[in-house]
This record gives sequence, C-alpha cells and structure tokens, in this order.
Amino acid sequence: MSENEAAESGGAIEGTVVVKGSDLEAVGDAGLPDAPGDAPADGAEVEAHRGGRIADVIGDAFTFMIVISRLALAAAAMRILSEAVRGAYDYVEDCAASVDGLADIAGGLHVDASVTSAHHDAAAIARETLAEAEALSGEAAEMASEFDNAAQGHEDDYGSVNEAMQTGDADVADREYYSNR
Repeated sequence: MSENEAAESGGAIEGTVVVKGSDLEAVGDAGLPDAPGDAPADGAEVEAHRGGRIADVIGDAFTFMIVISRLALAAAAMRILSEAVRGAYDYVEDCAASVDGLADIAGGLHVDASVTSAHHDAAAIARETLAEAEALSGEAAEMASEFDNAAQGHEDDYGSVNEAMQTGDADVADREYYSNR
C-alpha cells in the first residue's frame, strides 16, 4: 500500500526491515516457519498451510468472549423470565382476590348462588396455579444464578489462558498434533 493509499484509507504504514548479506546469514532461519507459498530449500513441493497461529489465537479469543457473553445473556434472560413470572404471579393473585371480592358483592346483591360459587371456584383454580408459577419463577432465578456461576467458572478456568494467549506470553500448542487425541 502506498503512502497516498494509506492516507486516503486511514490506514497506517508500518516500517519494514530488510535483512541483506551477512546479516541474513547471521539471522539464518531463526526457527521461523516458511511463509505460505515459499518453496522449501530442498526443492520439495510446497506444503499446504491450514491457517496461522495468529488466526487461531484471535479465533480462540473471540470464542472465549462469545461463550462468556452468551452465558451472561442467558443469565439475564433467566432473570427477566423470573421477574416476568413473579409479575404474572402477583397479577393472578390480585385477580383472584378481585374475583372473590366481586363474588362476595354479587352474593350480597342476591345474585344466584351458582354464579357466585362459580366465581369463587375460578379464583381458587387461579390460586392453585400460583404454586406452579412460584416454582417456575424460583427455577428461573436458580438457572440465572447457575449461568452466572458458569460464566464466572469459565472466566476463572480459562481467563488467564486467554490473557496469556492475547499477550503472546504463552507457547501455543500445535492444533494438528492435538486434533486427533
């Protein structure tokens, strides 16, 4: 990329060091792998590369962040569900009390007993579902807590590994070596 192209695109031009002559012999191989597409010195065929370690490290970092984010989102969703169920619980409880109150008023106004009885039965059925709603709310809150624990556990277990990979302080294992283990 030329300086003009870099300036137009907002990109930066990085410095390049060219090693020549005796410096090249002093540096030698330096243990660095051949660049993709470089022909081996012995004239053998070029070996296919399946991606670089940098791409793997970046991919692993994104995977780590995605896992943590999804666990946090799941925990938040379960908290919202728990609160929604608890809100529905309160609403149903209020409705049942209101239906009972209206049935009592209707009874005082000499409305047929079968009608007031049906309203009291409906309120009782509504209250029976409240136990299930309360259990559901409790389970959702517990699941939210478990998702939080899983996210924290994942962070505790792999956070230092992820950090070491990002800073470059870790020696990266060869993925192909471990892929069939």
